[in-house]
Amino acid sequence: MKKSILTLALVLTLILVPFASFALEPPGYEGGINNENNYKEVIFITGEPIEMEGTFTKNIKERNKKGVREKTYNYNYDLKNLKLGATLKRKVTLTETYEANGKQTTSQKNLDKYSETFKIGNKTYKVDTEDYQWNQGQVVQETGLVEYYAGDWSARKTYKVDKGEEIVAVQTIGNLVGYDSPWSATQTQTIHYIIEGNNKLKEEDAWEGTATVETSYNKTKDYNYVENVPNQISFKGGFMLTEKHDNVLKYSYDLPKLEGTGRNMGQGSMGIDTNPIITRLNIPALRDIRGLDSEKEIMLIASMDGFPLNNQILGPHTSVSRGDFARALANTMDIELPEMEEETNTRRSRRNKKNEEEKPRYIDVPKIHRNYPYIEGVSQRNIMIGVGKGRFEPDRELTKAEATTILIRLLGFQNLAPIGNYSTGFKDDSSIPHWAKDHVYMAKELNIIPKTEYFYPNRAITKEETAQLLVNFINYLQEQLKYDYRENILNN
Repeated sequence: MKKSILTLALVLTLILVPFASFALEPPGYEGGINNENNYKEVIFITGEPIEMEGTFTKNIKERNKKGVREKTYNYNYDLKNLKLGATLKRKVTLTETYEANGKQTTSQKNLDKYSETFKIGNKTYKVDTEDYQWNQGQVVQETGLVEYYAGDWSARKTYKVDKGEEIVAVQTIGNLVGYDSPWSATQTQTIHYIIEGNNKLKEEDAWEGTATVETSYNKTKDYNYVENVPNQISFKGGFMLTEKHDNVLKYSYDLPKLEGTGRNMGQGSMGIDTNPIITRLNIPALRDIRGLDSEKEIMLIASMDGFPLNNQILGPHTSVSRGDFARALANTMDIELPEMEEETNTRRSRRNKKNEEEKPRYIDVPKIHRNYPYIEGVSQRNIMIGVGKGRFEPDRELTKAEATTILIRLLGFQNLAPIGNYSTGFKDDSSIPHWAKDHVYMAKELNIIPKTEYFYPNRAITKEETAQLLVNFINYLQEQLKYDYRENILNN
Protein backbone atom coordinates (compact mmCIF):
# COMPACT_ATOMS: atom_id res chain seq x y z
CA MET A 1 0.00 0.00 0.00
CA LYS A 2 2.81 2.41 0.92
CA LYS A 3 4.53 1.62 -2.35
CA SER A 4 1.31 2.42 -4.24
CA ILE A 5 0.91 5.76 -2.47
CA LEU A 6 4.55 6.61 -3.14
CA THR A 7 4.14 5.79 -6.81
CA LEU A 8 1.07 8.03 -7.10
CA ALA A 9 2.91 10.82 -5.33
CA LEU A 10 5.77 10.53 -7.78
CA VAL A 11 3.31 10.63 -10.67
CA LEU A 12 2.07 14.04 -9.53
CA THR A 13 5.33 15.51 -8.27
CA LEU A 14 6.19 18.83 -9.87
CA ILE A 15 9.85 19.76 -10.03
CA LEU A 16 9.55 23.52 -10.03
CA VAL A 17 11.98 25.69 -11.99
CA PRO A 18 11.92 29.49 -11.55
CA PHE A 19 11.39 31.35 -14.82
CA ALA A 20 11.73 34.78 -13.19
CA SER A 21 10.28 36.58 -16.19
CA PHE A 22 8.57 39.33 -14.16
CA ALA A 23 6.20 39.54 -17.11
CA LEU A 24 4.00 42.35 -15.79
CA GLU A 25 6.34 45.33 -16.16
CA PRO A 26 4.81 48.43 -14.52
CA PRO A 27 5.23 51.80 -16.26
CA GLY A 28 8.42 52.97 -14.66
CA TYR A 29 10.22 52.48 -11.42
CA GLU A 30 7.60 53.79 -8.97
CA GLY A 31 4.20 55.37 -8.66
CA GLY A 32 2.74 55.89 -12.15
CA ILE A 33 0.15 54.37 -14.48
CA ASN A 34 -0.09 54.33 -18.26
CA ASN A 35 -1.68 52.93 -21.41
CA GLU A 36 -0.52 52.90 -25.04
CA ASN A 37 -0.43 56.70 -25.36
CA ASN A 38 -0.53 58.34 -21.96
CA TYR A 39 1.18 58.25 -18.57
CA LYS A 40 -0.01 59.71 -15.24
CA GLU A 41 1.50 60.25 -11.81
CA VAL A 42 1.16 62.63 -8.85
CA ILE A 43 3.92 64.63 -7.12
CA PHE A 44 3.92 66.52 -3.82
CA ILE A 45 7.20 68.48 -3.73
CA THR A 46 5.58 71.94 -3.87
CA GLY A 47 3.49 71.27 -0.78
CA GLU A 48 0.36 70.31 -2.68
CA PRO A 49 -0.59 67.30 -4.83
CA ILE A 50 -0.05 67.95 -8.55
CA GLU A 51 -1.33 65.43 -11.10
CA MET A 52 0.99 65.17 -14.08
CA GLU A 53 0.48 63.39 -17.38
CA GLY A 54 2.27 62.99 -20.68
CA THR A 55 4.55 60.50 -22.41
CA PHE A 56 6.62 57.73 -20.95
CA THR A 57 9.04 55.53 -22.92
CA LYS A 58 11.16 52.64 -21.77
CA ASN A 59 13.95 50.52 -23.15
CA ILE A 60 14.89 47.25 -21.45
CA LYS A 61 17.98 45.24 -22.37
CA GLU A 62 18.87 41.84 -20.97
CA ARG A 63 22.23 40.09 -20.99
CA ASN A 64 24.31 37.48 -19.22
CA LYS A 65 27.54 38.89 -17.84
CA LYS A 66 29.96 36.21 -16.66
CA GLY A 67 27.07 33.91 -15.85
CA VAL A 68 25.08 36.61 -14.04
CA ARG A 69 21.76 37.64 -15.58
CA GLU A 70 21.30 41.40 -15.82
CA LYS A 71 18.63 43.79 -17.04
CA THR A 72 19.15 47.47 -17.80
CA TYR A 73 16.12 49.77 -17.71
CA ASN A 74 16.09 53.18 -19.37
CA TYR A 75 13.05 55.37 -18.66
CA ASN A 76 12.19 58.76 -20.14
CA TYR A 77 9.34 60.99 -18.91
CA ASP A 78 7.92 64.16 -20.46
CA LEU A 79 4.97 65.30 -18.31
CA LYS A 80 2.76 68.38 -17.96
CA ASN A 81 -0.04 69.90 -15.97
CA LEU A 82 -1.54 72.42 -18.38
CA LYS A 83 -3.86 73.96 -15.82
CA LEU A 84 -0.97 74.86 -13.47
CA GLY A 85 1.60 75.42 -16.21
CA ALA A 86 3.88 72.75 -14.74
CA THR A 87 6.36 70.58 -16.67
CA LEU A 88 8.50 67.62 -15.64
CA LYS A 89 11.32 65.91 -17.53
CA ARG A 90 12.98 62.84 -16.04
CA LYS A 91 15.54 60.25 -17.18
CA VAL A 92 16.29 57.09 -15.20
CA THR A 93 18.73 54.22 -15.74
CA LEU A 94 18.51 51.18 -13.46
CA THR A 95 20.37 47.86 -13.44
CA GLU A 96 18.82 44.66 -12.08
CA THR A 97 20.81 41.51 -11.30
CA TYR A 98 19.28 38.07 -10.66
CA GLU A 99 20.28 35.08 -8.57
CA ALA A 100 18.41 31.78 -8.90
CA ASN A 101 18.02 29.44 -5.94
CA GLY A 102 15.82 26.40 -6.55
CA LYS A 103 12.20 27.48 -6.89
CA GLN A 104 13.02 31.12 -6.24
CA THR A 105 14.88 33.94 -7.90
CA THR A 106 15.96 37.07 -6.07
CA SER A 107 16.88 40.30 -7.80
CA GLN A 108 18.46 43.59 -6.84
CA LYS A 109 17.84 46.87 -8.65
CA ASN A 110 20.23 49.81 -8.30
CA LEU A 111 20.23 53.32 -9.70
CA ASP A 112 22.87 54.09 -12.35
CA LYS A 113 21.84 57.50 -13.68
CA TYR A 114 19.12 59.97 -12.81
CA SER A 115 18.09 63.46 -13.79
CA GLU A 116 14.83 65.29 -13.11
CA THR A 117 13.72 68.86 -13.75
CA PHE A 118 10.32 70.13 -12.58
CA LYS A 119 9.16 73.64 -13.41
CA ILE A 120 6.12 75.46 -12.07
CA GLY A 121 5.56 79.21 -12.15
CA ASN A 122 8.91 80.91 -11.67
CA LYS A 123 10.44 77.99 -9.76
CA THR A 124 12.67 75.16 -11.04
CA TYR A 125 13.21 71.98 -8.99
CA LYS A 126 16.18 69.84 -10.05
CA VAL A 127 17.62 66.45 -8.99
CA ASP A 128 20.86 64.93 -10.26
CA THR A 129 22.31 61.44 -9.81
CA GLU A 130 24.47 62.43 -6.83
CA ASP A 131 21.38 63.75 -5.03
CA TYR A 132 19.43 60.50 -5.33
CA GLN A 133 19.92 57.14 -3.66
CA TRP A 134 17.56 54.35 -4.69
CA ASN A 135 17.56 50.54 -4.47
CA GLN A 136 15.02 47.74 -4.63
CA GLY A 137 15.06 44.05 -3.68
CA GLN A 138 12.61 41.53 -5.12
CA VAL A 139 11.90 37.79 -4.91
CA VAL A 140 9.85 35.63 -7.27
CA GLN A 141 8.59 32.10 -6.72
CA GLU A 142 7.54 29.92 -9.66
CA THR A 143 4.91 27.24 -9.07
CA GLY A 144 4.88 25.74 -12.56
CA LEU A 145 2.21 28.02 -14.02
CA VAL A 146 1.90 31.07 -11.76
CA GLU A 147 4.63 33.46 -10.64
CA TYR A 148 4.26 35.16 -7.25
CA TYR A 149 6.58 37.99 -6.33
CA ALA A 150 7.17 40.68 -3.74
CA GLY A 151 9.62 43.51 -3.39
CA ASP A 152 10.67 46.45 -1.23
CA TRP A 153 12.60 49.61 -1.92
CA SER A 154 13.90 52.70 -0.19
CA ALA A 155 15.05 55.99 -1.63
CA ARG A 156 16.02 59.53 -0.77
CA LYS A 157 16.33 62.37 -3.24
CA THR A 158 16.95 66.07 -2.85
CA TYR A 159 15.52 68.76 -5.10
CA LYS A 160 17.49 71.97 -5.36
CA VAL A 161 15.18 74.89 -6.06
CA ASP A 162 16.49 77.60 -8.38
CA LYS A 163 19.94 78.60 -7.08
CA GLY A 164 19.88 76.15 -4.20
CA GLU A 165 18.75 78.40 -1.37
CA GLU A 166 15.68 76.19 -1.05
CA ILE A 167 15.75 72.39 -1.00
CA VAL A 168 13.07 69.72 -0.82
CA ALA A 169 14.07 66.28 0.47
CA VAL A 170 11.84 63.30 -0.29
CA GLN A 171 12.30 60.01 1.55
CA THR A 172 10.52 57.02 0.03
CA ILE A 173 9.63 53.62 1.45
CA GLY A 174 7.81 51.29 -0.89
CA ASN A 175 6.70 47.72 -1.36
CA LEU A 176 5.05 45.72 -4.10
CA VAL A 177 3.33 42.38 -4.40
CA GLY A 178 2.05 40.63 -7.49
CA TYR A 179 1.48 37.52 -9.53
CA ASP A 180 1.44 36.54 -13.19
CA SER A 181 -0.77 33.81 -14.65
CA PRO A 182 -2.05 32.91 -18.13
CA TRP A 183 -5.49 34.45 -17.43
CA SER A 184 -4.64 37.43 -15.26
CA ALA A 185 -1.76 39.35 -13.74
CA THR A 186 -1.72 41.99 -11.01
CA GLN A 187 0.94 44.08 -9.34
CA THR A 188 0.06 46.45 -6.49
CA GLN A 189 2.53 48.99 -5.14
CA THR A 190 2.29 50.99 -1.93
CA ILE A 191 4.60 54.00 -1.63
CA HIS A 192 5.01 56.21 1.43
CA TYR A 193 6.63 59.64 1.09
CA ILE A 194 8.08 61.87 3.80
CA ILE A 195 8.67 65.34 2.36
CA GLU A 196 10.68 68.12 3.99
CA GLY A 197 11.12 71.63 2.60
CA ASN A 198 13.76 74.03 3.88
CA ASN A 199 14.89 77.52 2.92
CA LYS A 200 18.42 78.50 3.90
CA LEU A 201 17.49 82.19 3.92
CA LYS A 202 14.08 81.87 5.58
CA GLU A 203 14.04 79.24 8.30
CA GLU A 204 10.42 80.05 9.10
CA ASP A 205 9.42 78.70 5.67
CA ALA A 206 10.40 75.15 6.63
CA TRP A 207 7.63 72.62 6.19
CA GLU A 208 7.04 68.89 6.23
CA GLY A 209 4.37 66.53 5.00
CA THR A 210 3.54 62.96 4.14
CA ALA A 211 1.81 61.22 1.27
CA THR A 212 0.89 57.69 0.26
CA VAL A 213 0.43 56.48 -3.31
CA GLU A 214 -1.08 53.09 -4.17
CA THR A 215 -0.98 51.83 -7.73
CA SER A 216 -2.40 48.65 -9.17
CA TYR A 217 -1.55 47.28 -12.62
CA ASN A 218 -3.93 44.63 -13.92
CA LYS A 219 -4.06 42.37 -16.97
CA THR A 220 -7.12 40.18 -17.42
CA LYS A 221 -8.18 37.81 -20.19
CA ASP A 222 -11.97 37.38 -20.24
CA TYR A 223 -14.12 34.99 -22.26
CA ASN A 224 -17.62 35.69 -23.50
CA TYR A 225 -20.07 33.69 -25.58
CA VAL A 226 -21.49 35.74 -28.47
CA GLU A 227 -24.67 34.57 -30.16
CA ASN A 228 -25.20 35.32 -33.83
CA VAL A 229 -28.29 37.35 -34.73
CA PRO A 230 -29.07 35.86 -38.14
CA ASN A 231 -30.68 32.41 -38.18
CA GLN A 232 -29.25 31.42 -41.55
CA ILE A 233 -25.67 30.85 -40.46
CA SER A 234 -23.71 27.65 -40.01
CA PHE A 235 -23.07 28.22 -36.28
CA LYS A 236 -25.20 29.73 -33.51
CA GLY A 237 -22.37 31.60 -31.89
CA GLY A 238 -18.90 31.32 -30.49
CA PHE A 239 -16.49 32.44 -27.81
CA MET A 240 -14.53 35.66 -27.82
CA LEU A 241 -11.44 36.34 -25.72
CA THR A 242 -10.77 39.91 -24.61
CA GLU A 243 -7.44 40.91 -23.07
CA LYS A 244 -7.38 44.26 -21.29
CA HIS A 245 -5.07 46.20 -19.00
CA ASP A 246 -6.56 48.57 -16.44
CA ASN A 247 -4.49 50.61 -14.02
CA VAL A 248 -5.58 52.50 -10.91
CA LEU A 249 -3.74 55.09 -8.82
CA LYS A 250 -5.00 56.26 -5.41
CA TYR A 251 -3.26 58.82 -3.24
CA SER A 252 -3.69 60.53 0.12
CA TYR A 253 -1.70 63.38 1.63
CA ASP A 254 -1.11 65.43 4.76
CA LEU A 255 0.65 68.64 3.73
CA PRO A 256 0.90 72.21 5.04
CA LYS A 257 -1.52 74.82 3.76
CA LEU A 258 0.16 77.18 1.32
CA GLU A 259 -1.61 80.10 2.91
CA GLY A 260 -2.76 80.43 6.48
CA THR A 261 -2.47 77.84 9.24
CA GLY A 262 -3.52 74.22 9.61
CA ARG A 263 -2.98 71.26 7.33
CA ASN A 264 -3.98 70.44 3.77
CA MET A 265 -5.27 66.87 3.90
CA GLY A 266 -7.14 64.94 1.27
CA GLN A 267 -7.13 62.15 -1.25
CA GLY A 268 -7.58 61.55 -4.95
CA SER A 269 -7.46 58.90 -7.62
CA MET A 270 -6.76 58.38 -11.31
CA GLY A 271 -7.39 55.50 -13.69
CA ILE A 272 -6.30 54.57 -17.17
CA ASP A 273 -7.17 51.62 -19.43
CA THR A 274 -5.68 50.09 -22.56
CA ASN A 275 -7.57 49.33 -25.73
CA PRO A 276 -8.77 45.70 -25.45
CA ILE A 277 -7.33 43.00 -27.72
CA ILE A 278 -10.14 40.81 -29.08
CA THR A 279 -9.67 37.26 -30.35
CA ARG A 280 -12.43 35.04 -31.74
CA LEU A 281 -12.02 31.34 -30.99
CA ASN A 282 -12.70 28.47 -33.38
CA ILE A 283 -16.11 26.82 -33.52
CA PRO A 284 -16.02 23.17 -32.34
CA ALA A 285 -17.89 20.53 -34.35
CA LEU A 286 -19.25 18.74 -31.25
CA ARG A 287 -22.83 17.47 -31.48
CA ASP A 288 -23.27 15.14 -28.50
CA ILE A 289 -23.10 17.82 -25.78
CA ARG A 290 -26.24 19.76 -26.69
CA GLY A 291 -28.58 20.24 -23.76
CA LEU A 292 -26.02 19.35 -21.10
CA ASP A 293 -25.78 21.68 -18.12
CA SER A 294 -22.07 21.91 -18.87
CA GLU A 295 -22.47 22.57 -22.61
CA LYS A 296 -20.96 26.08 -22.44
CA GLU A 297 -17.98 24.91 -20.37
CA ILE A 298 -17.25 22.04 -22.78
CA MET A 299 -17.61 24.38 -25.76
CA LEU A 300 -15.16 26.85 -24.22
CA ILE A 301 -12.49 24.21 -23.60
CA ALA A 302 -13.04 22.74 -27.08
CA SER A 303 -12.88 26.23 -28.64
CA MET A 304 -9.36 26.51 -27.26
CA ASP A 305 -8.55 23.06 -28.69
CA GLY A 306 -8.49 21.52 -25.23
CA PHE A 307 -10.67 18.83 -26.81
CA PRO A 308 -10.22 18.05 -30.54
CA LEU A 309 -11.89 20.82 -32.56
CA ASN A 310 -13.06 18.73 -35.51
CA ASN A 311 -14.55 15.77 -33.64
CA GLN A 312 -18.34 15.64 -33.75
CA ILE A 313 -18.51 13.11 -30.91
CA LEU A 314 -16.80 13.91 -27.61
CA GLY A 315 -18.32 11.36 -25.27
CA PRO A 316 -18.71 13.80 -22.36
CA HIS A 317 -19.18 11.01 -19.82
CA THR A 318 -16.11 9.04 -20.93
CA SER A 319 -12.86 9.23 -18.98
CA VAL A 320 -9.88 11.46 -19.67
CA SER A 321 -6.42 9.99 -20.04
CA ARG A 322 -3.21 11.53 -18.71
CA GLY A 323 -2.25 12.53 -22.23
CA ASP A 324 -5.67 14.06 -22.96
CA PHE A 325 -5.48 16.05 -19.73
CA ALA A 326 -2.03 17.31 -20.76
CA ARG A 327 -3.58 18.51 -24.03
CA ALA A 328 -6.47 20.28 -22.30
CA LEU A 329 -4.14 21.91 -19.77
CA ALA A 330 -1.56 23.01 -22.36
CA ASN A 331 -4.09 24.60 -24.71
CA THR A 332 -6.16 26.38 -22.07
CA MET A 333 -3.16 27.71 -20.14
CA ASP A 334 -1.06 28.91 -23.10
CA ILE A 335 1.75 26.50 -22.35
CA GLU A 336 4.43 26.70 -25.00
CA LEU A 337 4.63 23.59 -27.18
CA PRO A 338 7.68 22.21 -29.01
CA GLU A 339 7.88 22.97 -32.70
CA MET A 340 6.56 20.13 -34.82
CA GLU A 341 7.85 20.44 -38.37
CA GLU A 342 7.68 17.93 -41.18
CA GLU A 343 11.20 17.30 -42.35
CA THR A 344 12.20 16.98 -45.96
CA ASN A 345 14.66 14.28 -46.98
CA THR A 346 17.33 16.96 -47.43
CA ARG A 347 16.81 18.41 -43.97
CA ARG A 348 16.71 14.97 -42.43
CA SER A 349 19.99 14.03 -44.07
CA ARG A 350 21.64 17.18 -42.75
CA ARG A 351 20.68 16.60 -39.16
CA ASN A 352 23.46 16.09 -36.74
CA LYS A 353 24.11 12.44 -36.00
CA LYS A 354 23.88 13.16 -32.30
CA ASN A 355 20.37 14.54 -32.76
CA GLU A 356 19.41 11.49 -34.83
CA GLU A 357 20.38 9.25 -31.93
CA GLU A 358 18.68 11.43 -29.30
CA LYS A 359 16.28 9.33 -27.28
CA PRO A 360 12.70 10.49 -26.68
CA ARG A 361 11.77 11.82 -23.27
CA TYR A 362 9.38 8.91 -22.64
CA ILE A 363 9.65 5.46 -24.16
CA ASP A 364 5.85 5.16 -24.34
CA VAL A 365 5.25 8.57 -26.01
CA PRO A 366 6.58 8.42 -29.58
CA LYS A 367 6.33 11.48 -31.82
CA ILE A 368 3.41 9.92 -33.63
CA HIS A 369 1.32 9.79 -30.44
CA ARG A 370 -1.71 12.10 -30.71
CA ASN A 371 -0.73 13.95 -27.53
CA TYR A 372 3.05 14.01 -28.03
CA PRO A 373 3.48 17.84 -28.29
CA TYR A 374 1.24 18.48 -25.28
CA ILE A 375 3.01 15.93 -23.12
CA GLU A 376 6.33 17.47 -24.16
CA GLY A 377 5.02 20.95 -23.34
CA VAL A 378 3.83 20.13 -19.82
CA SER A 379 6.94 18.04 -19.19
CA GLN A 380 9.31 20.81 -20.26
CA ARG A 381 7.62 23.10 -17.75
CA ASN A 382 7.52 20.27 -15.17
CA ILE A 383 3.76 20.65 -14.87
CA MET A 384 3.21 16.92 -15.39
CA ILE A 385 6.03 14.41 -15.34
CA GLY A 386 6.58 10.71 -15.92
CA VAL A 387 5.65 7.84 -13.64
CA GLY A 388 9.15 6.38 -13.50
CA LYS A 389 11.34 4.11 -15.61
CA GLY A 390 11.10 6.51 -18.53
CA ARG A 391 7.34 6.14 -18.89
CA PHE A 392 4.48 8.66 -18.90
CA GLU A 393 1.54 6.27 -19.33
CA PRO A 394 -0.28 8.70 -21.66
CA ASP A 395 -3.36 6.53 -22.11
CA ARG A 396 -3.95 5.69 -18.45
CA GLU A 397 -7.10 7.16 -16.92
CA LEU A 398 -6.62 10.18 -14.66
CA THR A 399 -8.50 10.22 -11.36
CA LYS A 400 -10.35 13.22 -9.93
CA ALA A 401 -7.88 13.35 -7.04
CA GLU A 402 -4.92 13.45 -9.43
CA ALA A 403 -6.44 16.16 -11.65
CA THR A 404 -7.30 18.31 -8.63
CA THR A 405 -3.83 17.86 -7.17
CA ILE A 406 -2.16 18.99 -10.39
CA LEU A 407 -4.15 22.25 -10.48
CA ILE A 408 -3.62 23.16 -6.82
CA ARG A 409 0.10 22.48 -7.13
CA LEU A 410 0.12 24.85 -10.10
CA LEU A 411 -1.19 27.52 -7.71
CA GLY A 412 1.24 26.46 -4.97
CA PHE A 413 -1.51 26.56 -2.36
CA GLN A 414 -1.37 23.02 -0.94
CA ASN A 415 0.56 24.24 2.12
CA LEU A 416 -2.33 26.57 3.05
CA ALA A 417 -4.44 23.58 4.13
CA PRO A 418 -4.83 22.87 7.88
CA ILE A 419 -2.17 20.91 9.71
CA GLY A 420 -3.05 17.68 11.47
CA ASN A 421 -6.20 15.60 11.39
CA TYR A 422 -8.99 17.45 9.59
CA SER A 423 -11.86 16.72 7.22
CA THR A 424 -12.44 18.08 3.74
CA GLY A 425 -16.17 18.00 4.44
CA PHE A 426 -16.94 15.32 1.85
CA LYS A 427 -18.75 12.21 3.09
CA ASP A 428 -16.11 10.08 1.35
CA ASP A 429 -13.27 12.04 2.97
CA SER A 430 -11.65 8.78 4.15
CA SER A 431 -11.32 7.66 0.51
CA ILE A 432 -9.20 10.66 -0.47
CA PRO A 433 -5.55 9.55 -0.80
CA HIS A 434 -3.26 11.06 1.80
CA TRP A 435 -1.11 12.82 -0.83
CA ALA A 436 -4.19 14.51 -2.34
CA LYS A 437 -6.06 15.61 0.79
CA ASP A 438 -4.49 19.08 1.20
CA HIS A 439 -5.07 19.78 -2.50
CA VAL A 440 -8.71 18.66 -2.44
CA TYR A 441 -9.33 20.75 0.68
CA MET A 442 -7.91 23.89 -0.95
CA ALA A 443 -9.72 23.26 -4.24
CA LYS A 444 -13.00 23.10 -2.35
CA GLU A 445 -12.22 26.24 -0.34
CA LEU A 446 -11.39 28.15 -3.55
CA ASN A 447 -14.53 26.88 -5.34
CA ILE A 448 -12.45 25.13 -7.98
CA ILE A 449 -14.32 21.90 -7.20
CA PRO A 450 -18.02 21.96 -6.19
CA LYS A 451 -19.07 21.58 -2.55
CA THR A 452 -21.09 18.41 -3.11
CA GLU A 453 -21.75 15.63 -0.62
CA TYR A 454 -19.33 13.18 -2.25
CA PHE A 455 -16.10 13.80 -4.15
CA TYR A 456 -15.37 10.30 -5.53
CA PRO A 457 -11.60 10.93 -5.52
CA ASN A 458 -10.53 7.63 -7.08
CA ARG A 459 -13.04 7.69 -9.90
CA ALA A 460 -11.69 8.49 -13.36
CA ILE A 461 -12.43 12.10 -14.27
CA THR A 462 -14.72 12.47 -17.29
CA LYS A 463 -14.42 14.93 -20.15
CA GLU A 464 -17.42 16.83 -18.82
CA GLU A 465 -15.86 17.05 -15.35
CA THR A 466 -12.54 18.07 -16.87
CA ALA A 467 -14.21 20.98 -18.69
CA GLN A 468 -15.98 22.09 -15.52
CA LEU A 469 -12.77 21.80 -13.47
CA LEU A 470 -10.69 23.81 -15.96
CA VAL A 471 -13.32 26.54 -16.34
CA ASN A 472 -13.54 26.85 -12.55
CA PHE A 473 -9.75 27.10 -12.47
CA ILE A 474 -9.81 29.82 -15.16
CA ASN A 475 -12.48 31.74 -13.24
CA TYR A 476 -10.37 31.59 -10.10
CA LEU A 477 -7.35 33.01 -11.94
CA GLN A 478 -9.50 35.73 -13.49
CA GLU A 479 -11.45 36.87 -10.45
CA GLN A 480 -10.57 35.65 -6.98
CA LEU A 481 -6.79 35.84 -7.31
CA LYS A 482 -6.94 39.35 -8.82
CA TYR A 483 -9.35 40.50 -6.10
CA ASP A 484 -6.95 39.40 -3.37
CA TYR A 485 -4.02 41.28 -4.92
CA ARG A 486 -5.98 44.41 -5.81
CA GLU A 487 -9.17 45.24 -3.86
CA ASN A 488 -7.98 43.63 -0.64
CA ILE A 489 -4.93 45.90 -0.69
CA LEU A 490 -6.36 49.13 -2.12
CA ASN A 491 -9.46 49.04 0.09
CA ASN A 492 -7.70 47.94 3.25
